Amino acid sequence: MKVLYTNAASSVDAWITEAESSLDSSARKIVGVDVEYDKLMGSYYSPKKAAVLQLCVGTDVLVYHICHADERSEKLYEFLYGWRYTFAGFCCSEDRTVLSRSQYYIHNMKDIQAIWRDPDNTRKRLQGLKDVAAAIIDPIYLEMKDGFGRTEHRMWADPPPLPPKHLEYAARDAYATYEVYRRLDVFEMGFFSLFKHSEKKRSRDW
Repeated sequence: MKVLYTNAASSVDAWITEAESSLDSSARKIVGVDVEYDKLMGSYYSPKKAAVLQLCVGTDVLVYHICHADERSEKLYEFLYGWRYTFAGFCCSEDRTVLSRSQYYIHNMKDIQAIWRDPDNTRKRLQGLKDVAAAIIDPIYLEMKDGFGRTEHRMWADPPPLPPKHLEYAARDAYATYEVYRRLDVFEMGFFSLFKHSEKKRSRDW
């Protein structure tokens, strides 16, 4: 995994340029997305805002300390706003709302939690990213959030740089989100391709 941590709009722009080149040459136009907040609890007068935005394409991850950005990135705005790519998140309704308070909007967003759950995990009514990633990628992902609690989550808006522990957490979340959705997309397209193939075969037999 290659991780770029930055609060510089110019670095974000350069990362997006490379990501677009990779996406445009790929059969799957998927971007993993996650957002970390500046506070644990918001209110009407003091709502949550985006502290860190994570994007993942393949094994390339951007960790953007957006609450400390040196200037606004219009390239990021256009990248998120358009329909060229599918942005995959997890339980992402609040992420979109919080990000919109920074005037960044994601339109083509897919929520993994709304489209798939581990059928073998019947103990939890709502499954988290670690549960789904453990089922689809590797069981080691059940440990991906260990040792990262409320105290750590209160630190996302602290002045840069992020502590290594936070950087690792942010990058891992973004990559897991991307990889889970990518694999689900491969599975779906594989089933569809098999169905089409069997239909053609039957038509020749008739």
